[in-house]
Amino acid sequence: MWKDEFEIIDFHSHILPGTDDGAKNLETSLKMLFLMSDQNVDKVVSTSHYYNDDEDINTFLKRRSEALFALESHIKEHDLYTPEIIPAAEVGLYPEMNREEKLSELCVGDTKNILVEMPYSNWTDWMFNELYSLSLKGYTPIIAHLERYFDMVPFKTINENLLPLDVLVQCNTDAFLNYKGKRFVKKLIKRGNLTVIGTDCHNLTTRAPNMNKALEYISKKFGDELIAVLMSNASELIGQ
Repeated sequence: MWKDEFEIIDFHSHILPGTDDGAKNLETSLKMLFLMSDQNVDKVVSTSHYYNDDEDINTFLKRRSEALFALESHIKEHDLYTPEIIPAAEVGLYPEMNREEKLSELCVGDTKNILVEMPYSNWTDWMFNELYSLSLKGYTPIIAHLERYFDMVPFKTINENLLPLDVLVQCNTDAFLNYKGKRFVKKLIKRGNLTVIGTDCHNLTTRAPNMNKALEYISKKFGDELIAVLMSNASELIGQ
């Protein structure tokens, strides 16, 4: 069974204390990590929001570094067992993003794989061109929670304009737990376009970690073989 066979990686989370709209403090961060451990999560990619319009990249990197240090220091000092934290960011796509000198510092760990949040508006050519430019610079864009755009972007646009680009796809675990989300991810799975999954957890209540529920559904509906593929992809993308 998947609980015993695979290393479980949560590829999207907001666990760093006081960094964005995720965990508000160290206590919440720790409780979220403990909950992840209870759900058999071995590693978690920490993807705090970065929006170019809100702050410069140096300010963000400093805040992220301080939050990560505080969290990891507390874990080490108190000899706590939690999932390993892989630093990254969820980067809102912006024009000429590919020209950002420190963009690699927003990538997943030491890789050039970057989690990209698409705009919540009509998708236009500059967005697709920017994603293509990122790939030309050697980056691999991973589109965050693609299922969220199901109601605002026609699947034809996703299938014909986005997926043919050199991009990968991340979907949230919530997508496997509601009717509309299930319809969408089934299409992606059928086409072989789903790369990794993540809880996109922000807190302990309305957006708590829920990896177990999603993996139980995937195992029942698609088999443990799909879990093996998703976790193997995640391991490769974090560079391990």
